[in-house]
Amino acid sequence: GMLMKRVIVSVKSTQRDADGEDTVVELVSSGKYYETALAKHIIYDESEVTGLGNTKTTIKAYKDSVVLLRTGEFSMRHEYQLGKTNIASLETPYGAVELAMLTHELDIDLKDGKGHICLGYDISVGGEWQFYNQLYVEIREDVHYGHERSFESSH
Repeated sequence: GMLMKRVIVSVKSTQRDADGEDTVVELVSSGKYYETALAKHIIYDESEVTGLGNTKTTIKAYKDSVVLLRTGEFSMRHEYQLGKTNIASLETPYGAVELAMLTHELDIDLKDGKGHICLGYDISVGGEWQFYNQLYVEIREDVHYGHERSFESSH
């Protein structure tokens, strides 16, 4: 069967614009993790911090690609494949925006509810390059959940 684990999801998103300026947004959220024969899944809620309030994000990590699925106020399905440009339609409260993303970095290292995914990609809107985005998602088991609660003293 499918073993669902509770995890802590840390997301660091870095946007680099044409001037080389970085905008960094970090989010820590509780989430869920499970593995199927084909993919490893991470599910968590976005927050106002990321400008995506009331949105649930599912990340599916396959062998050579990552699919990002957002449902809620800002809905999107996007697939990242190394060296490929994929088009995504972002549904926003203000209408749909079409984004083209060319993936330069794709690193997946996930096992049993621990590990990371790193994505780096160019984002273009309407044929115009906007910025380079790097997404680093790290997960660890949520040990403070249920019977796994640990009472470690701080050194």
